[in-house]
Amino acid sequence: MEPSISGPEISRRAILLGAAALGLPLVAVAAPSDAPDLEAARREGPLVIWHADQESDVVQFLNAFKAKTGIEAVQQHLLPGVALPKLMTQLRAGATEVDVFDASDAGLMEQLRKQGHLLRYESPEIAAYAPQYRSEPTGYWTTYYINIGPIMYDPRYVDDASAPKTWLDLLDPRWKNQLGFQNAAAGGQYAWWYLVKNLVPADYWDRLAVQKPRSYASSTQLADDITSGNLKMGGRVNTVQFVRAQRQKVPMKMVFPPEGTPAFSEVVGIIAPTKRPNAAKAYVDFLLSKEGQESWNTIQGASSARPDAHIPGLPDTSKFKIILPTDMEDYGSPANHAKFVKLWNQITGF
Repeated sequence: MEPSISGPEISRRAILLGAAALGLPLVAVAAPSDAPDLEAARREGPLVIWHADQESDVVQFLNAFKAKTGIEAVQQHLLPGVALPKLMTQLRAGATEVDVFDASDAGLMEQLRKQGHLLRYESPEIAAYAPQYRSEPTGYWTTYYINIGPIMYDPRYVDDASAPKTWLDLLDPRWKNQLGFQNAAAGGQYAWWYLVKNLVPADYWDRLAVQKPRSYASSTQLADDITSGNLKMGGRVNTVQFVRAQRQKVPMKMVFPPEGTPAFSEVVGIIAPTKRPNAAKAYVDFLLSKEGQESWNTIQGASSARPDAHIPGLPDTSKFKIILPTDMEDYGSPANHAKFVKLWNQITGF
């Protein structure tokens, strides 16, 4: 009789078979629960992290990570729409440079998981996160912060009475040429469209295009134009920018439409062919820990998915209706992404 094969062993064999089928190089696959060897991690060379966050925030966090672990790390800012084709090219060539992906698109990460491109590591910290904030099976990706996107404006340039109260109010002619969003490469903009499309009439997008909204590469650029008076209204701006404005004593205001404000998980995962598996695991452990969450989300000014992490200065969103994607299969659908990119480029004039 053949000996029985454990679940983890089946998963490891499946990953190896999947890599072979894709023509990717075979790599040793450790058990998902294997802890990192910190001494080995320090010898692996600088950890390479891709992300879509504010670079100065990531640099500050990586300094805290190095102080805690002694592990060097370097960062590269890449929006999902840029990161994915670059990663696919590197995977086909068998020479990936990235080790960890801090992605602003959980749907994209779910697709990478299904394609066998993520290393499964069940960090002991994952137990602190609710099921909606982690992959199934666990260990492929986990939420490192919750990105909430209300409407924003500066009351020095827009009075409260005339400010939008609902998503439909963004169609008011007064906001023509004065309405800003991020571009189609941003995971947050995709999440906003994906969730808002279920809240508005079918002709909303045609009417929004008439407004000639401006497109921005980052929410920071968008927020800077709002606070400088160059843009009257942010159609969807990360709450991180509200916290940043408060720290700078700028009177930014937020609007949470009663029909619901879209939010999504920014998630961390390890790219399967990583050359620095111990350093990558150590990074995930620290980022998801209570200490790491309080460090990162305090730096960023963002909401943590970890309930025991205390983040000072955050607005109280408990009284508003916050909505997140629930069908990860549909949310991560390449067809939905393609539909969004085509539509959004038309709306923003690309």
